[in-house]
Amino acid sequence: MKKRLLFRTGAATVVAATLCLGQTAPAPRSRVTITHVKPEMQNEWVDLQRNEVIPALKKAGVKSRRVSSTALFGNAYEYAIVTPLDKFADFDAGNPLTRALGPERSARLQEKLRKCVIGTHSFLSTSMPELSIPRTSQTPPRIVVMTRVRVAAGKAQEWESYVKNEILPVYKKGNVTGYTVSRRSLGANLNDRVLSTSYNSYAELDAGTHLTRLLGAEGAAKVLAKGAGLSTVIETIVRSPVADLSF
Repeated sequence: MKKRLLFRTGAATVVAATLCLGQTAPAPRSRVTITHVKPEMQNEWVDLQRNEVIPALKKAGVKSRRVSSTALFGNAYEYAIVTPLDKFADFDAGNPLTRALGPERSARLQEKLRKCVIGTHSFLSTSMPELSIPRTSQTPPRIVVMTRVRVAAGKAQEWESYVKNEILPVYKKGNVTGYTVSRRSLGANLNDRVLSTSYNSYAELDAGTHLTRLLGAEGAAKVLAKGAGLSTVIETIVRSPVADLSF
């Protein structure tokens, strides 16, 4: 009973921190939508995005979005659409497609999109810059390896300390860039964190993880042992940016 109470209290604290719009500026946040496209409808879905959705979003004032697709490892025909979120109040203005096209044209477009997909799932993602190393190159990476972990209940601060004090110093010393950490909240499990690592080629994966490359197998194992019990790996997938669906 005590453990359940502690877990609920911790979860409530995470939600409160996520929703808080107080004096301190929140970390960068995004609405992430994972879309599973029907294989036979992929070309039509891409054409709709390129020729109708993007122009309407721009007309509605949406400043940017990033789109990536699963590449070789992960669910095929899966797209991740990441739209930056300045404030929750932006959602009060309604669907941007409706604002740009009007109710009737928007409904027709959304019906065409629905026929192309198996399903969609959206959640709030908040960047954790204190645990990240920004990519220095302005050129988008070829692939991004994304590992979703589930932090053990009550271990969030300990896990963050582990990443900050054990992982980041090794990466910084080895001049690793393009390593980002984010946490999921609304629409997802509150204990989920996503570790994203950018690569310029698949060949870079042959050297193993950055920890293995920089410390060797034995050294990497020692660092990983320090984090044992703090989190569980849920999945690891590879995604590639889709330039013509992003702006």
